[in-house]
Amino acid sequence: MKKLLLIVGILMTAMAFLPGSKDTVRKEKAFEAFIGDSIQIQVDMAYSPSGKPHYYTSHVRTPVCKDTLCYLVVIDLYWDLLGNFQKYEVPSDKPLTKFDHDPFTEEDHKKLSAILANKTSLLRDYDMKALVDDQVKRSSSVVDATTGATSTTIRDEVVGGALYTTHTLWHIVNGPVARQILEHTEARFTDSLLVQMLRSDQFQYQFYALNRIPSGAMNTYLPHLVRLVEAGDSYVPYFAIEKLPGEVWKQARWQKELASLVGRVDFEMQNELLNKLKEVPLQAATLDALTQHTKKLTDQQVIRVLGLLRTNQTSLRDESLMRLAPLLDSPVREVATLTHQIFRQKAETDKKVKKLLDEREKG
Repeated sequence: MKKLLLIVGILMTAMAFLPGSKDTVRKEKAFEAFIGDSIQIQVDMAYSPSGKPHYYTSHVRTPVCKDTLCYLVVIDLYWDLLGNFQKYEVPSDKPLTKFDHDPFTEEDHKKLSAILANKTSLLRDYDMKALVDDQVKRSSSVVDATTGATSTTIRDEVVGGALYTTHTLWHIVNGPVARQILEHTEARFTDSLLVQMLRSDQFQYQFYALNRIPSGAMNTYLPHLVRLVEAGDSYVPYFAIEKLPGEVWKQARWQKELASLVGRVDFEMQNELLNKLKEVPLQAATLDALTQHTKKLTDQQVIRVLGLLRTNQTSLRDESLMRLAPLLDSPVREVATLTHQIFRQKAETDKKVKKLLDEREKG
């Protein structure tokens, strides 16, 4: 019997630490903060299974009040390592409610999440009194509908029927606590965390990490910078490409890798890459990479690539040149002309290319 109890105890202990269970996440107290003047909360830092800082969280119990009416909000809030709101969770037996005790709908939760994630919301600049139109009265026994209808100025910034709840939660999420989270992270910032953010798919992490790289240490992080040129979120690729040291564009390995991105990035970044490549002598492998992607470029971009090939023609390999043969018949006159000029110059020293041109002219 004792042996059976021991086995059951071991199994229960093991199950408590299964990945994905809320209780399995390792957390430690980061700091304490006050909501308003009197409600104290504890903010914890949570760690990933590999032991790296992952996010911040706080279990909050706060009254949402107007005049003498209040109701208790119980909610778990989550921020990323920079103090940006991530999500919230509420107990099933204590749901968020709005006008006349109606529970939040799925759409209400989606809207509230979007509002809380918006650091520049109009809620930032309005106190509670300014958010209510006292000329329009609504009768209810709950706090979110006691003094008037939501002002039209702010209506899109709050969940309908939950003005005070929305306002209260926004200021908890985006107020001093968010700043303290950032300060807590920065006080413990390491190279490992910098790399973690550079590898992230999250825009805020990518942008923040790019600006944390010491100016004299860019070469240390080149693989991460190149990845962000290709796959960075939003406008991060444009910051990443500007962070690349000038000498990198002259190095064979990186020059080829950056040229290869021409076939995998959007139109604007293709132009950025071509602009950068124009400023340096190009290696044979780089020219080869460019000739592989002409089908993915616009006519004007093809013309720019052909210009790069002409400028660096002494490095142009035969196999790269022959890949351009279809462009000899391009309906775009400038494309066909430039291609022919490149072939004609090569024909002066290459019998195979000269034979190809002679046969085309006879045909």
